[in-house]
Amino acid sequence: MQWSFQPVGGWLLTGLVVAVLAALVWVVPQPRPSGGKLAALRALRAAVVLLVLLALARPTLLRTIDQPVEASLVLLVDESRSMQVEDSLADASRWAALKRMLGDSAAAIDRLDDLWTVRAYRFSGEVDEIEIEGGRLKLPDEPTGDATGVGAALAEVLERGGGERLLGVVLMSDGANRALPPRDTPPQLAARRLAAEQAPLFTVAFGTPSSGDRADLAIEDLAASESAFVKAPTEVSGVLRAAGFAGRRLTVQLLWEDSAGEMQVVAAQSVEAAAGRSAVPFRLTHTPTEPGERKLTVRVEPADGELITGNNQQSTFISVREGGLKVLYLVGTQRIGGVPGLEQRFVRSSLAASPDIAVTRRVYDYRQRLQPLPQELNATADGERAATAPDVVILDDLDATALSADAWQAIADEVARGMGLAMLGGRHSFGPGGYRGSAIAEALPIGLGPAERQAFGEPLRRDVHVPGPTTMKLTPQGERSPILNLTAGADRAWPKLPALDGANRLDRRRVKLNATILAESAGPSAWPLLIVGQSGEGRVMALAVDSTFRWRLEGEQAAREAHRRFWRQVVLWLARKDDTTQDPVWIKLDSRRVARGGRLDLRVGLRPGVDVDPQTAEFVATVRTPDGRETPLPLGVLNSAGEAAALFVDTAAPGDYTAKVVATVGGEEIGAAEARFSVPDEDLELDNPAAEPSQMAQLAAATSAAGGRALAPEELPALLKEFADRPPELREEVLSRITYWDTWPFFLLLVGLLSVEWWLRKRWGLV
Repeated sequence: MQWSFQPVGGWLLTGLVVAVLAALVWVVPQPRPSGGKLAALRALRAAVVLLVLLALARPTLLRTIDQPVEASLVLLVDESRSMQVEDSLADASRWAALKRMLGDSAAAIDRLDDLWTVRAYRFSGEVDEIEIEGGRLKLPDEPTGDATGVGAALAEVLERGGGERLLGVVLMSDGANRALPPRDTPPQLAARRLAAEQAPLFTVAFGTPSSGDRADLAIEDLAASESAFVKAPTEVSGVLRAAGFAGRRLTVQLLWEDSAGEMQVVAAQSVEAAAGRSAVPFRLTHTPTEPGERKLTVRVEPADGELITGNNQQSTFISVREGGLKVLYLVGTQRIGGVPGLEQRFVRSSLAASPDIAVTRRVYDYRQRLQPLPQELNATADGERAATAPDVVILDDLDATALSADAWQAIADEVARGMGLAMLGGRHSFGPGGYRGSAIAEALPIGLGPAERQAFGEPLRRDVHVPGPTTMKLTPQGERSPILNLTAGADRAWPKLPALDGANRLDRRRVKLNATILAESAGPSAWPLLIVGQSGEGRVMALAVDSTFRWRLEGEQAAREAHRRFWRQVVLWLARKDDTTQDPVWIKLDSRRVARGGRLDLRVGLRPGVDVDPQTAEFVATVRTPDGRETPLPLGVLNSAGEAAALFVDTAAPGDYTAKVVATVGGEEIGAAEARFSVPDEDLELDNPAAEPSQMAQLAAATSAAGGRALAPEELPALLKEFADRPPELREEVLSRITYWDTWPFFLLLVGLLSVEWWLRKRWGLV
């Protein structure tokens, strides 16, 4: 017990106020009363000053009181379907064992309910209270819950208890936390909260970690690229979990959706599950023949003795694009035994940024002259191009002596069948490279003059090369060409690009009749720099420069993007893909498989080259759910790159979903795009119903300081009987505060003294 003072404004202010009031005690009324009357008035005033001092000092009497506390015991029962697994006591189901242990504890629970408040709850996805009658919990015959939200159940029990003191929480479960958002709260968080409140957690684990000897096949970790190309092999990999099938040969199948929407088996692999190794990796390959959004499924046929078959397959989606482009890049060196120049490195890097373009490089250092045709061009077909042949061949500073005459003739024949060909500038390109009179010279869009040969080891011939710096300037035809359209306005982009080192001197007078000059050097000479034409069925290009890498090394971000875009458009034009009708709108999903209740992030935008300012476009996105509903999908604000993002969370229903975006400008539709994704019909409870007693033990250990511990099922009756026989006396210290200066009696006494003092003065004629 102790006194506490909290003076108003501090002791100094209180002292000043009391001093002023004390001075008033000695004020003598007029006319001066007799000595007895004056003494009575001063006594009343002094009493008032003392009361004011008491009010200003605000004394408080503090006392600590030890008193009993009301508390409750919580019984938390797992009612999920995994409790049906028969791997508990005497091979009974987990649920049967739990009910038996609670039945053996009925007398103890009944006695506890007289001493304390016993509350019981059952949980799966949600938490429901259980009625207790005579110490027996009224439980259903079988557990039917589709999830096990251990963490969410513990957290909700704490919330429902409010500020009530917990005698303890007895958690009866298999311990596996299997739940969809937002009920997938980690149970460790709730255990730490129980520990902070000094509430013990007693965990009773039912079931075994291995689920006994249950045989089960499951497809897991399915991995596939989100995009593929027609006539290009695509790979699908994953893991077959084969518990209980050691030594058995199993067949994993790949099913592919055709254009009619039917699933067809297109590949299979036979695997064997070895003893002690239930996870078997697999790898399947399929070459799609048709473009479009395609569903693929990997499955393993159910085996005898398998109780659960819902996890025997997994599905995802893949976008198959119209033919990926294959580029064969043939590059030479400026001297025998040297290394290729910088241009080829940066060109290949820019092309590699496009997932639909595959580049193969072959380097020739001329130590072995007149080599045969590259192996990529060996397979030819009479009268038409072979499916394995490259779509485009690029010759970069490659001397004619690198390949034999037959090889050059074969390349020219492939160009005539439809393959694209581009020759870049360099010491050993065009006339300086010895191509005059070759089969390639016949295919090029410009004729080669005599006496232009550049010999190895000699200085650069100035009469066949244009010295740098060289700036590319578009001709009127070039301004309209899709090859040179770097932005919405090509004229604004090209002058800003860094200058090049120089170029081969191509004679304007030798440009062939079916060829067109698209770019030339700036200045009075105006040497042709980019010439395009046709040779048979193939498109050909002569690019007199070999230092576009300057755009990447010296330019800003816009110049680096211009390099990537320029070379992609070169290859697309040569392969006749520039006029492919490709929708200007794109949609990209972060995943093609989303767990039930999970979230999916997606982005939308306009493809490069679309002659529309993305900031003026309006995007409307929707998602079609498996039941056919169209759900609007709000999009975020367009960023500087003209992209918008969205988040889709309504994934509770399993099945196939379709995300769609439509873009309009001024109310007129300019394009649309779709992408599909799936939500697997996974059985959270029974796909992998193994118990997790170790997690239960960890949760109990988190509250060990408060007395929490993990128990075997048969120890549950003894725990409850111990509580009933020797119930802990929960007491708490309560701090009592007693004040006298802010009560009604104090106020009435102060007013009474002032009133009596005034009444006496009035009666004695002093007022």
